[in-house]
Amino acid sequence: MHRLSNAWRLAQASWRVIARDRELILVPVVAAVAAVVAFLVVVSPGALIGGGDDGSGGWALWLFGALALLVATWIFAIGQATVVAGAGQRMDGGNPTIGSAFAQARGRVGRIFEWALLATVVALVLDFLEDRLGVAGRIVSWLGGAAFSILSFLALPVIVFENVGAIDAFKRSAQLLKATWGEQVAFTFGMGLLGFLLALPAILVGGLLLATGVVVLQAIGVVAAVLWIGLVAATVSALSAVFKTALYRHAVGRPVDPAFTPADLSGAFQPKS
Repeated sequence: MHRLSNAWRLAQASWRVIARDRELILVPVVAAVAAVVAFLVVVSPGALIGGGDDGSGGWALWLFGALALLVATWIFAIGQATVVAGAGQRMDGGNPTIGSAFAQARGRVGRIFEWALLATVVALVLDFLEDRLGVAGRIVSWLGGAAFSILSFLALPVIVFENVGAIDAFKRSAQLLKATWGEQVAFTFGMGLLGFLLALPAILVGGLLLATGVVVLQAIGVVAAVLWIGLVAATVSALSAVFKTALYRHAVGRPVDPAFTPADLSGAFQPKS
């Protein structure tokens, strides 16, 4: 309960930071839309080749699907890096804009591509193991995915602020978080729960309007639900990026926004008893 309450306080602190630059919340929205569009565009040739009746084009669908996942992951990571850069500029006493934050992230697009490649390879390997090993594969995939997510929690801030490659960023992130992983796990779980609770009204209202059978009301319900859920997802993504920035800066001894208390952030770097 202590960690979950701490996660809620950290989410509130992250909001107080992003609230001063609310335009940055638009960045995850744009990045998510661009990632989806890019995925569909890149995967389309594979779907066309693999759509034959003989099923001989399965390799093409897999290949283009993997490439599409890489591109989508890269675009989304650039969006996250932009918010990280903006949060860092704010904590340095600046007044960030989307332009200034994106300019800093743009200087790391090559490094971010390396990170997207690493994340995509890990995802594909875990998916392969899950398909081939049955129940054991699902367990290995879940544990491997969770471990990678935890150890790479600070990888993007490391890339943005230290300009290192994907492997070095992963090692650096793991090094910063090796003492304990409780805070980031609790924060991620807490933000996921918060996002679900905020999206729940839209899901319920959309479901009720769909149940009416009236086409106009159904269309309104779907559009409203999609827009609301998209806004919630973008806000959660922005809050997560701000928290990662604060946690990274606290770890390396750089100034953190006063919205974050040292006691809350220090819990992530104190050895567990």
